Amino acid sequence: MKGLQTGEKVMAKWPGSALWFPAVVTAIDEDSYEVKFEDGTKDALEERNVTRESSFRRRSRSRSPARKSPTRRRSRSPGRKESPTRKSSRSPGRKPSTKAAKETKTTPTRTASKPKTTPTRTSTRTTEVSTAQSDVKRTVTRTETYSTRSASRSGVQILESPVDIKSFRVPKTAHYEFGGPIGVLIVMLVLPFLAFYLYFACNDKNCAFAFPTVISLDWFDYYDITAYGIVVGWMVFQFILHMIPVGRVMRGVPLRTGERLKYRLNGFINGVFCVGLFLTMIYFKCGVTIIFDKFLPLMAGAVLSSLILSVILYILARRAPGHAISPKGNTGNALYDFFAGHELNPRPFWDVDMKLYLFHTALIAMALIGISFLVEAWTDFPDNPPYSLVCVVFFQLVFIFDNLFFEEFFLTSTDTQYGGLGFSGTYDFLVYLPFVYSLPARYLVSHHPANMPQYCLIPIIILNLVGYIIFRQSNSMKSYFRRNPNAKDMKDLASLPTSTGKRLLIAGWWRFVRKPNYLGDLMMALSWSLFCGFDSALPYFYPVFLTLFLLQREKDDSKACKAKYGAAWDRYCKKVPYILIPYIY
Repeated sequence: MKGLQTGEKVMAKWPGSALWFPAVVTAIDEDSYEVKFEDGTKDALEERNVTRESSFRRRSRSRSPARKSPTRRRSRSPGRKESPTRKSSRSPGRKPSTKAAKETKTTPTRTASKPKTTPTRTSTRTTEVSTAQSDVKRTVTRTETYSTRSASRSGVQILESPVDIKSFRVPKTAHYEFGGPIGVLIVMLVLPFLAFYLYFACNDKNCAFAFPTVISLDWFDYYDITAYGIVVGWMVFQFILHMIPVGRVMRGVPLRTGERLKYRLNGFINGVFCVGLFLTMIYFKCGVTIIFDKFLPLMAGAVLSSLILSVILYILARRAPGHAISPKGNTGNALYDFFAGHELNPRPFWDVDMKLYLFHTALIAMALIGISFLVEAWTDFPDNPPYSLVCVVFFQLVFIFDNLFFEEFFLTSTDTQYGGLGFSGTYDFLVYLPFVYSLPARYLVSHHPANMPQYCLIPIIILNLVGYIIFRQSNSMKSYFRRNPNAKDMKDLASLPTSTGKRLLIAGWWRFVRKPNYLGDLMMALSWSLFCGFDSALPYFYPVFLTLFLLQREKDDSKACKAKYGAAWDRYCKKVPYILIPYIY
């Protein structure tokens, strides 16, 4: 080890890049260091990727506009005088690089055209302000460099230039999903209808698939000003909690531009706070069962909120720069792009990432809904508590807080990396996740499974626990491997190389099936429905719907991977032939 101490200022290499940045050592392992960068990002790095600040010498030079030298001079010791004719050596094929103005003091210059990107590895930020003449721009360029004796042959390392994103545009979406614009229109009409159908089909007296089911056409059954106020107040309350500067700050995966967005990971803290506050309200006998009593207007308010929010996001996305557009929602068809999400990572309000905000809002809402159902049932049956409902709510809470605790893995998910945020996303977060997926718990409030002894709960509990273990271990391994495959505990995992430079994981649960995380998720979903017994098939809507959804997603992922990895994907499929269930499917 290099003898670094906790709290010592160091230079650390950013994970997955060749760039070095100032950091502070926060913890020391046997052969690695946990460091905290200046922007608050924390990461565990190998010993070779961390070094003392004394190994780096920060350079800061300025050059007036009149001194425009096309060459870059070699750094020298302070005692040597610089000869005006002496220049750094170059290989014969290397072209001279344009010298950017180094800042200790920023100097504006007037140029007749956009400055050329320098071929040197330089970290440059350029701000351009158009003047009255369209061909003249005022340019302010800031360049920061760090030098080290061991990073290059000349003894100087200069940070990489960021990607020029001003002229970058995401290409048009190559193909439609859901059958194109007509298909998404049908889906947008069916989704709310299905949610309301499940509510009316599963009521206090009966819970069964029936056609036709009487769906109320009375507007006042759906409209309740108190319920709508709860929905809006909840969304505003969660937005405020999301903005509070608690929790660690982490950068997401690199975008197409090379940029890595910052995320504040405070979902677990917010979840604990909200559940604690809710339990306090229960202790003081506040009317938390209003959630069960006004479930229908609450769901209607959530549907309207998702629609309004989707319209706002789409209007703002039309003004987003070309590089910020979602590759899946850039068809040019307004209806389809509205449904799929036109902007990849919308942050319209105070730089709050809307995907992560809705992720928090939905999961915590689902937790409070489950607890309110448990309070309602316990109030009706104080001497005979529904143990099946207790199990469902408990395991749903485990699932919810697991996702909040490991919310950093949400940043590496397919939806976060490649999908925009449109009506499909807002509806899933605000309606389906909290209201539809809580159907097994709502069923158990009024319907106790007949002829199910309590000992039958044991195998269902085991099924849930095994599913959770598979779900958590496979997701954790995938996310850590995707973030940094060269980390100490990742680099020795079995994997297949590809022509893109990435590796396909075939270790842990991933050596048995290609989608073990899907398998674990489905096992948990099935166990929640099994707690309801077999008196009604309606509580099994959630695992059936989830199965169909995940199977379709697997097909889409397989096509994308085949196009991306080619022959390497064929070798991977031969190595791991089963998709979901070993030796079966």
